[in-house]
Amino acid sequence: MSPPNPITRTTTPTAPAALLAALTPHLPHSLPLLRRLQFAHNIPGGTTATTRVVWARYGDSVGELFAAAYVDLSRGPETECWLYSTMEDAVEGVGAEEVRLAEGEEGEEEEELVLEVLRGVRELEEGGEGARFFERGWFMVGSLHEVVRQRLIARGVGVAKTRNVAEELEWEFCGKWLFRVEALEERGLPQGMGWDVATRADVPVIQGLTSMPRKEATLLLIPSTVVRLDDGTPVAWAFLGYDGTLMTLHVEEKYRGRGLAKAVACRLMCKHLNVYGDDGWGAADVFDGNLTSQAVCKSIGGKLSWPLSWAMIDLFSIGDSV
Repeated sequence: MSPPNPITRTTTPTAPAALLAALTPHLPHSLPLLRRLQFAHNIPGGTTATTRVVWARYGDSVGELFAAAYVDLSRGPETECWLYSTMEDAVEGVGAEEVRLAEGEEGEEEEELVLEVLRGVRELEEGGEGARFFERGWFMVGSLHEVVRQRLIARGVGVAKTRNVAEELEWEFCGKWLFRVEALEERGLPQGMGWDVATRADVPVIQGLTSMPRKEATLLLIPSTVVRLDDGTPVAWAFLGYDGTLMTLHVEEKYRGRGLAKAVACRLMCKHLNVYGDDGWGAADVFDGNLTSQAVCKSIGGKLSWPLSWAMIDLFSIGDSV
């Protein structure tokens, strides 16, 4: 049965309770957006004056089909948007080349909802919501499910790779690795090392060792775990992103092979994921070519679940609703 029309779209500074309740039954597929909304709700400083939540569904009730996004057009060059569509639940395949909607799931109604959310983002752009880092009309979406990206392209939406993707690459994919917190095993540290969190003095070193743009304010706000030598030197670290994903996991070369990556990852998720929610899900977005991080995820019980990427979307390529 086709869903009723018309589409209802709402744009609010914070997530409506009904949206948070609607996202939870769609875990783990809704995890990136739900975590970003939870962080915004739970952490002082987790939002800005230009934070908006855009939600589209059929009719006034929540219903089975909907799309929603967390948007902050002032965040560039960092991620400006996390998007979820219920079409993601009906996906088969875990590789970028094989992922598709399950047979019999055409997804046209969900596509219309995603486009309506993007029209809401376009209105924010046209209304001057936030000082823009990127070229007018373009914004960065993070952790974009591959099936949604494919559907947007099929509908004529302009989708481009981000600036940090090497020129010789046509696209750069990640895999979503999922963890259950109760299955993670906390590990001790070798003698002469101790646990800490990231400080302002650590930020320049951390920024210099990641290809992804990270603002100082971001690294000091999000949860972190650092391993230090007794003299205070940081030798391993990781963070939980705004969307709760394990990120910027690094071990200095001299200290590799001692299990520090596993120890940091497990401690970080066990100690800090409850800042977001209590559903027990952890996640990491790992580039397809990063075999070392993939091995770490697998070794601590992670499961490769779906392909995703970071993408620039051209808001002016989106047609008006019919």
